[in-house]
Amino acid sequence: MSPKRINQIKSLLIRVRIDPTKLLIKKTNDKLQLFNEALTHTSAQSKYNHERLEFHGDAVLRLAASEYIQIHFPKLKVGDRSALRAQLVSDEWLAKVGYKIKIKDAMLIAPKALKDAAATETICAEGTEALIGALYECLDSIRSIQDWLEPYWELESKEILADPHKQNAKSALQEWS
Repeated sequence: MSPKRINQIKSLLIRVRIDPTKLLIKKTNDKLQLFNEALTHTSAQSKYNHERLEFHGDAVLRLAASEYIQIHFPKLKVGDRSALRAQLVSDEWLAKVGYKIKIKDAMLIAPKALKDAAATETICAEGTEALIGALYECLDSIRSIQDWLEPYWELESKEILADPHKQNAKSALQEWS
């Protein structure tokens, strides 16, 4: 892996409040490869890409969000918890986080895919979810992921709980009718 690529990965880890010097001490090459995989979009047509880690990241994200809701909103009804979690793990939310951490700066993406403005949000969401999967595999713990995502969840959950139907037009229509 080139020094430029290694620096891209380390810079991204710093943006998500993970100290790369601590994370990459042992088996550095294996962990760097894991992050390289997470940050390689399928459009790059590489042997390794983000899909496996995106799948894993989805499960980790759901668990982390569920624990966040359990701790911060213990009195919410189960249905309301499910609705809140759906928003806190949505592709739209993942894309927002991806934009904030500038994940595209660290991703390998084919030039053709970069030209598709409609795909940009999906690419950011997929990359963010794959990053979560890679972090979990490297850290073998969900705590650092929760610490990183909690400030984003705080903002989003305040907005959602202030107007629960704003994010979900279908539910608002059903409630209204």
